[in-house]
Order: sequence, then C-alpha cells, then structure tokens
Amino acid sequence: MNIRVIDTTIMLNLLGVPKRCADQTEVLEQFKKALEEKDKLILPIATIIETGNEIAKIQGTKRHEIAQKFAVYLKNTANDNAPWSCESSEIGKKELMYYADHFTEFAIQEVGMGDLSIIMTYEKCKEIPAIGHIEIWSTDKHLSGYHEDAVYKIKRRK
Repeated sequence: MNIRVIDTTIMLNLLGVPKRCADQTEVLEQFKKALEEKDKLILPIATIIETGNEIAKIQGTKRHEIAQKFAVYLKNTANDNAPWSCESSEIGKKELMYYADHFTEFAIQEVGMGDLSIIMTYEKCKEIPAIGHIEIWSTDKHLSGYHEDAVYKIKRRK
C-alpha cells in the first residue's frame, strides 16, 4: 500500500485556485495515477484549513465558484465519497509536545505550524502496517522531500 499525505499546494492545484495552480497539469496527472494505483490519500486538517484560507483570499468572481467546489470536496470527504480520507484527530498532549519539540527548528527554516502539522501526519502514517511507499505529496520542495520506500511495521505474534 502506498500513502500520499496531501499538502495544500496539491489541493490548490486540484481546485484550480488562480495564481496558486501553476503545476495543475502535472498534479492532475499524478492524481490520476494515484487513483489508478489505489494509493491511500490522506487529507490533513491543516491542508483543509490552509486551503480554505487561500480560497478566501481569491480576488474577483472565482472565489465563490472555487469555494463551492471545495465545499463539495469536504462533503464528499465527510460522507466517505472522496478519493482521500481526512486525518482529523484532536490535538492532545503528545501532539503538543511534538510541536513544542520541533517548532523552533522549523520556524528558523521558515516552516510554519501548518506544514509542521502535515509533517506530523506523515510521521503518524508511517506507523500504518505494510506501507510500500509513503510521501508528503507537495509541490513545495521543503515538504516533497519527505518520502520513504518499504516501511514495514508488521507486528509478529509471539
């Protein structure tokens, strides 16, 4: 099983957000391939929030059209009719400690809390048994570098 953690840059390209979809042709081709290969697509809550923020910034009449399209994506996700599933666990002590332990290092590199949250989702997904390949699917270089092959964490019976 291959897993792709969807970054905001991918969602903006899928939605065709003006000035934020320069890689749309390539992203749509990769999306088609991911569906054909039955990759498990994970939509982090940070991606949903950041995408909504970017849609709200659209100037002109496209904002309404794209907001409606995104609303359909969210409804389909909620009803398990989307090609991805939502990672929406609550932030608890473990997650807060992860942010506290890593944020300073990432902030110095100009990586914000949303991206750090996506990285944390990637790290959590690595615990899923029998992963063939896992990656953060992004057009941002600092996130697209997160990928691994053949992560197998199958527990054996004693």
